[in-house]
Amino acid sequence: MKSATCTTCKIRPAVYYRKESGEKLCLECLERSIVKQVKREINTWKMLGPHDVIGFLIPAEAILTSIPAFKIMSIIERKYATKLIAIKPSNLNGLKFETENIIEFQLPFKSSNLTEFLRFERTEAAKISKDHGVNKIVIPHTLEFETSYFLSNILKFNLEALGDLAPKLYSEKFNIVFVKPFRKVKSLELLIYGYFKGLLSSLYFRKSLTPFLLLKEIYEPLDYIISVSKEHFELVISTLKTAEFFFEKILEEYGFLNQCIFCGAKSESRICNVCSRLYCSNSNA
Repeated sequence: MKSATCTTCKIRPAVYYRKESGEKLCLECLERSIVKQVKREINTWKMLGPHDVIGFLIPAEAILTSIPAFKIMSIIERKYATKLIAIKPSNLNGLKFETENIIEFQLPFKSSNLTEFLRFERTEAAKISKDHGVNKIVIPHTLEFETSYFLSNILKFNLEALGDLAPKLYSEKFNIVFVKPFRKVKSLELLIYGYFKGLLSSLYFRKSLTPFLLLKEIYEPLDYIISVSKEHFELVISTLKTAEFFFEKILEEYGFLNQCIFCGAKSESRICNVCSRLYCSNSNA
């Protein structure tokens, strides 16, 4: 059976159907579309500048989507950065990147929940990155991850955790800005892109991930969000906009007026509850 033709270039065979828009995209046009989405988010929030040295965090909680996201970022950084450095957890094996600029950090083993894990992860990435001249760190969380994290915490009225949802987070301690340019990109699109690009065919890290897959509080909301996004993509985008409203307006009304000097999350004091437990007793932090 003859495959459908890409509705954008009208030449190459389509590999992906974007149901919300009716587009049938070939691999090249899918790549261009994702690049365009990410660039739009970068420009909207002024995430990157022409002289930035960018670190790209490979987070354990989003490992599969991070591999193709790194490829997309390597295309984009030609305009914005002097260098793109992969920041890889030392515990993960089997990860291959088209770069020799890789630094490693130690993943946490003692995090009791996802919020602790995320804040420890990006703070440790910032600590190791400051010695390599990095001033911006890309966190490649996608649309489904951000909305799932919002839902899982707002349902518990866990406002303190919502401080992680900002598109930009600043660590005063390490003078590094964390940015999330993939926050409106669908995970499925990155996975389809990565699969057809051959980026996800040689990953052998399941055993090394086992200690970090105990963060169960986000799994059920994530399944729900993925299901909704297939049929009602507009609801997921609306959820993300609601998350932005909570971060920009509601948190301040509840006294979250500061940014944690370690992880950058909005906090009631200059050090959030998580980082105060993890770092304040550590004289080497």
